[in-house]
Amino acid sequence: MPVLLHSEKLFMRMADLMVSEGFKDAGYEYVNVDDCWIAEERDAFGRLQPDPARFPNGMRALADYVSCLLTMFVY
Repeated sequence: MPVLLHSEKLFMRMADLMVSEGFKDAGYEYVNVDDCWIAEERDAFGRLQPDPARFPNGMRALADYVSCLLTMFVY
């Protein structure tokens, strides 16, 4: 299955590569999720929520995965 642009799979792969290719050892430590993660509609409480097609496991699962390797920021 191809990696979708701005998807959880893309960010997970990016974190894996930053570690395996030596970027973490060179001082790179952040993965920033800046845009394109938000669903078109807010939840029942008016809060932003992740796009379920691109982030099917939610931002918490992505943050848990990336945080084992690097530091993740969501804007």
